[in-house]
Amino acid sequence: MSASIYQFRPASPVLSPDQIAELRQKLIDEKDRIVSEYRRDLTAAQSTREEGAEDLEELAMIYRDREFLFARSEEDRHKLLLIEEALRRMDQGAYGLCQWSGEPISFPRLQFLPWARYSIDVQERIESGELPESAGL
Repeated sequence: MSASIYQFRPASPVLSPDQIAELRQKLIDEKDRIVSEYRRDLTAAQSTREEGAEDLEELAMIYRDREFLFARSEEDRHKLLLIEEALRRMDQGAYGLCQWSGEPISFPRLQFLPWARYSIDVQERIESGELPESAGL
């Protein structure tokens, strides 16, 4: 029988099953929230029309609002990718490990930011420009 990507693997080498379950639910809830907001915002953006705009100021406001909605959806799209990546790491047994150092990411950090890819120390070094944002493993 050939190996399958669906064979059982531990959810994480550093987190308990209860912690993994809690964090998985947070990821799923955030994913559902983003998708719901995206659908609502898309409907709002599509319903915003230039027709009937009384003057240039009103037209400028319509364009500004539309641009805001699309920019927000881009940020949400990026977060969705991070969430999907975190769920994939859970399934592969690599969740909870810093993608740069391989060290455990603290549970409180994961509770706050369950799609975190890096430990807080590495994240700070990336944000300061000391490290590039890429997996160091």
